[in-house]
Amino acid sequence: MVSRRIGVVSVVVSFAAALLLMSGCGERAEQSTKARAQPTQAADTSPLPEWAPEDPSPEFLRAAKVLKPLPPEFSQQRTGGDLARKALSERYRRTLPAAWEFFGTLTDEQIERFLSAKSVRLRFVDLSGRQRAALLRYFDVFRESMRGLSPEEQEYREDPLVELYKLGAKEDLSNVEIEVLVRASGIVAMFMRAREPGGDLSPPLPVGLGHI
Repeated sequence: MVSRRIGVVSVVVSFAAALLLMSGCGERAEQSTKARAQPTQAADTSPLPEWAPEDPSPEFLRAAKVLKPLPPEFSQQRTGGDLARKALSERYRRTLPAAWEFFGTLTDEQIERFLSAKSVRLRFVDLSGRQRAALLRYFDVFRESMRGLSPEEQEYREDPLVELYKLGAKEDLSNVEIEVLVRASGIVAMFMRAREPGGDLSPPLPVGLGHI
């Protein structure tokens, strides 16, 4: 039953899941705080993504110090010559600013943990009010970005919030857990799961963020 639920996730969410297939088994090297600060500083002078808002928020700019967008050739590789898939990919790109803004609400300690351990885990109940608002805004932006799809296209997509409920999330999302991780390939993804009554986690709902 769960596999069927995952199967109806949108092409764009499936596209996000494909980010993980590009990751390999690379070596992890421990980095000092000073060493980690260097790529962050370098990102300050890098141009913002072409899909960045005209007036980016402080949270977006903070995320841009850590994250980089996926190269255009990745999207081209995934969509090929299918115009419908390219259109869905473009809709997905519209959701990325809100996803980055959520990342930008992470505290200094959480970002430090993400950079050092390549992963940071968050429980919805532990999110600050600012973080909750940013995550809920991401859901709203995703829903709005996908508005107007044909019935055929809608067969392959779902609102992330609706998907979480299908995976067993409570109405107040109090059993939802989030993990932001970076793979050996450098690709960054966010996974959202529901903690089931027995204690197990549901299959993940993936969101591709970019790379570092």
